[in-house]
Amino acid sequence: MTHLRKRSDLTWLTATVVAAFLGSLIPLITNNRFYYYDDTQAGAFGIWFEIGTKISAGEWPLFSDSAWGAGNYAAEGQWGIWNPLILLIGWMASRSDNIVVFSTILKISFLCVLAAGTFLLARSYKARPEWSAIAGVAVTLTGFTVYIDAASWVTGLMVFSLLPLTWYGLRRMAFDDGNPFFALVPAYVLITVGYVHGTLMLVIVFAGLLLEAWLHGGRRIGLRLLLAGLVCGLIATAVYLPGVLTAPVTARSGGIANSGFLTPDLTGLFTAWVPGSLPQVTGWWGGFATVPLLYVAWFLPVLAIVDYSKVKKASRELAALWVVGLMSLALTLAPSDLGPLRFPIRIMPYVSLAVLLALAVMVSRFRVPVLNRGRLIVTAATVLSGLYLAWSQFPSFRVAALFGVLAVAGIAALLFFLYSPRLPSVFRGPVVLAGGVVLMSMVIAAGQHVAFKSSPLPDYRMPDDPASYSRQLPDAKGGTFIVGDPTKLGPEIWNETLAANAWYLNAAEVQNLYSPIMFAKYAEDLCIASHGWTCTAAAGKLFETDPATGKVLADLLSVDTVQLLRDPDPASNEAFNGAPPSGWREASRSADSVVWVRDQPLLNTGQLVWTSEGTELALVSESSQEVVIRVDGMGDAPGKAVLSRLAWPGYDADGAAVPAPLRGYLLALDIPAGSEGQTITVRFDPPGWPAVVACIILAVGVTAAWSVAELVLRRRRRRSTPAVGAGSAAAAERVAT
Repeated sequence: MTHLRKRSDLTWLTATVVAAFLGSLIPLITNNRFYYYDDTQAGAFGIWFEIGTKISAGEWPLFSDSAWGAGNYAAEGQWGIWNPLILLIGWMASRSDNIVVFSTILKISFLCVLAAGTFLLARSYKARPEWSAIAGVAVTLTGFTVYIDAASWVTGLMVFSLLPLTWYGLRRMAFDDGNPFFALVPAYVLITVGYVHGTLMLVIVFAGLLLEAWLHGGRRIGLRLLLAGLVCGLIATAVYLPGVLTAPVTARSGGIANSGFLTPDLTGLFTAWVPGSLPQVTGWWGGFATVPLLYVAWFLPVLAIVDYSKVKKASRELAALWVVGLMSLALTLAPSDLGPLRFPIRIMPYVSLAVLLALAVMVSRFRVPVLNRGRLIVTAATVLSGLYLAWSQFPSFRVAALFGVLAVAGIAALLFFLYSPRLPSVFRGPVVLAGGVVLMSMVIAAGQHVAFKSSPLPDYRMPDDPASYSRQLPDAKGGTFIVGDPTKLGPEIWNETLAANAWYLNAAEVQNLYSPIMFAKYAEDLCIASHGWTCTAAAGKLFETDPATGKVLADLLSVDTVQLLRDPDPASNEAFNGAPPSGWREASRSADSVVWVRDQPLLNTGQLVWTSEGTELALVSESSQEVVIRVDGMGDAPGKAVLSRLAWPGYDADGAAVPAPLRGYLLALDIPAGSEGQTITVRFDPPGWPAVVACIILAVGVTAAWSVAELVLRRRRRRSTPAVGAGSAAAAERVAT
């Protein structure tokens, strides 16, 4: 019987993944670039490409002095430097022939993982296979996951896709004595993606499972979960400790405030079953979402057919579902800024997951046998009020009517299927049920993508071909700085410049890269946004003289090439229309950009750029993480020096002291008197680095040892069981004789 169930579940699981795959193709029918928006263009693909480039060169992507505000990869977290899957993705990305195709395949793969994990998790809570399959497919079609995470915020998609699989692995490990390997490996991959919201939700899953264990009275279950939690805590410490210790110099806020930005409300959540609902969610697009951001599933009103008295009796075994659902809802409705956490709507996928899991479990196990008038009235009231609220938020009769009719027809058909005595028995099978619900979900998804073809986040229209990123700035020498915002110009500008992490695909050594944390003082001084573009005033700032050193800022930053982009506002183009400063020449000019290059490039990024009077220093060697300097001459007084590096926490100097940074961000040295003839070694290691390495080693070691121990013990039990059976049979035979 168990064998048959496993075989049946495998068939259902395969069908779920295939259906999710087909559903993920729907957006491509109306928009073949659907999975290549905003942060995937400006951030993620450039990161993957740089990772792949470094891996191919035998380097590990830990830190880059030439990437300036974006070069502290350990503090950024989302580079996934400890994640073997991310490293593999990077290696493949650096060999990709088409960026859009690569991004599309990758994201569809994660959507399939999401569907599989959700199916398995629902089955572990004793949902019927057809409803588990429905939940698995539906979760991949939810509004925020499709239009934001899948289209743009790919790290959010990654961790969300891995959470159900991790949750399933933890339940199996704790309650069914499963091998911890299948829980801790997906947990490791999830955490080391570096997207903190996924880690936060994993903590909540642990809390829910521990509550389940406590309610079951299973001390052993609780101890296994606590050990797994300890391992996950070690991994999280390794990933996030450098960022926490670096936070004082970054632009991340630590307070609690509410601007209303990307914060959903209860009205929008109540219409989560209406496919065409455009809720009141303030974002970059304005006061109302331009796509169904909060959509979960059209069949949610069937929750009215659940016998909640039976749910109450079984609530102990479903404790984690309630914990995850309530906590994710609370976080979704939280203030817009909760310490370093921003944009509460990021948690919406987890609300959708909890709701769909709960629906699958409750309808499978606790559906009322007869649909009475009272439940019909509740269902009708839910449907009518939801349709009205959806229409009132965005009063477009055509959209409301189209999707309203589809959803109502689907709900009516589903209730007819479940309760009508006139339905022939041949149509009552689970395959028909799942097929009908999934088919209606696909039809609705197709309608959504006809009406709402793209993500509300920007499409910068960057090229598809990696080779198209190599032609920009052919005259660039040394450190390069871009002044202006290329997104204000048309897509033709990508023939002349790039933006954010797309510069990783270009040979130029550009400072203007994407950083979600930023070095605050550096960004403020040069008015650099998180995506790397600047205000036009940055041109003047670059050529100001620093009062403390008497040096031009461009010299202190080792900038040898400056590209100025035209601003659509003619009043802001003074530098663009002007001549280069003394010592620089105009290398090229077009209608939208002009490039200035030094007559004699410095080519000294990361090296010494200023020393105090009487101090003579010579460079011995230099790399991203280490600079070795020889003191050739000193006056009677202590000396000072400045390097063209950001003063990230984690720098230490042997033979000198590291004082407060110049201008609040440039790395400085205090050299003691009498140092002539000595060597100074300046080195960067992410703050807390020994603890970080120890945590990773310990987490991997415990996982390996625990997994092997469980495997050995299980094999010993299997070997001993037949021997006992054979002995008993022999004894019985002797007695019979």
